[in-house]
Amino acid sequence: MTKQTLKHFAVSLALSALALGSSASLAQSGPASKLPARHPASAAQAASQNTQTPGASSYTYTLLSFPGSLYTYAVGINKGATTSKIEIVGSQSQGGFLVGVTEKKTVSEAYQAVNYPHAPEQVGASDINDLGEIVGSYIDSSGVYHGYERSSGKFTKVDVPFAGATGTLAVAINDSGEVVGSWTDSSAASHGFTLIGSTYASLDYPGAAQTTATDISSDGEIVGYYIDVSGVYHGYSLSGGTYTSVDPPGSVATFATGVNDDGEIVGAYCTTSECSSTSAGQQGFLMNGGVFTPIAVPGEVETGLSDINDNGAVIGYYQDAAGLVVSFIATP
Repeated sequence: MTKQTLKHFAVSLALSALALGSSASLAQSGPASKLPARHPASAAQAASQNTQTPGASSYTYTLLSFPGSLYTYAVGINKGATTSKIEIVGSQSQGGFLVGVTEKKTVSEAYQAVNYPHAPEQVGASDINDLGEIVGSYIDSSGVYHGYERSSGKFTKVDVPFAGATGTLAVAINDSGEVVGSWTDSSAASHGFTLIGSTYASLDYPGAAQTTATDISSDGEIVGYYIDVSGVYHGYSLSGGTYTSVDPPGSVATFATGVNDDGEIVGAYCTTSECSSTSAGQQGFLMNGGVFTPIAVPGEVETGLSDINDNGAVIGYYQDAAGLVVSFIATP
């Protein structure tokens, strides 16, 4: 079974197409099991539940389901540094979505579709900042993948200008409007990129075979994951020009997928070769100050985290024994 990216479980097919022909591509990387083996949860299965997560504080889980969609994948959440609003974006069967979550005596959700205008195929929305600016990706009529940014209702295309680039995915945006993502070169190798103002820059973890960038905080800390020359997956952080590997103890495959403005990093990891191949037994993690805390929904086959806000709320998914994949927001 090939592996898919966690942070962009919603855009894993796009990543696979971007690196078609490369078995080691980041387009095929990540801790989640192969997409066709999964069965999305129906709208009727979406509800709230409270549960104690082993090794972590108690979380309240709110399950997310876009109305009428066969699946819902929550991918990005605003940091909440300048607003009390909670907004989540991701992918559903007709493209991207935005949902505002209100947490009072009862949890309420207000969904809307987010799709690049007139695109033949939507990949989905992947992140949102406190200003409501959204990034995501789509596919044009020639099968080429493009990123986009939506600001004040206006869509702007995001395409890296690098020689040999065959596709671009816009993955995350911070409150300064700085964008990070992934692009694929003509040899099907994946690289990260930043877009600051109108300036693009490619990024690669030193000595890595391939690299992707998955999130960026308000102060510019970037997280993502890379494949080393032995084919092993590692998370990383890039802060102040310094790269640092992010690997929970005992991990054989790590994927850092989200970071908040306090430097807390979330993602997923495997401790066995079976998990790295099939994702069975995969756990989410929270890293704070170099200390790793595993997060796994009790009784489920696998758990993965995709993003975290400044209040410690995390979004992600779990897969149950029947193969159903369910997205959630978990608040401490």
